[in-house]
Amino acid sequence: MLGMPVETQVANDNTEVEQLRYQILCNFKASSYRQLRQVDVTVGDVGAVVLRGEMESYYLRQMAYQTAIETPGVFTVKDRLTVR
Repeated sequence: MLGMPVETQVANDNTEVEQLRYQILCNFKASSYRQLRQVDVTVGDVGAVVLRGEMESYYLRQMAYQTAIETPGVFTVKDRLTVR
């Protein structure tokens, strides 16, 4: 990114973050586990993802984590999900 203006680099970084978040949400939506669609996804820089929300079981919590971590571009997932 030599010679690239800082504003453009920041815009590109934001676009990549939004694309990664969108991909995770699409993966949740494509899952047969409908409750995954209710997970709140936050993506930081360098592929760091935070999952928040309430799941009905520990199994669904694990499925949300597994789906997110298997998404290309995701390097870490912080599981802030709770189980009812």
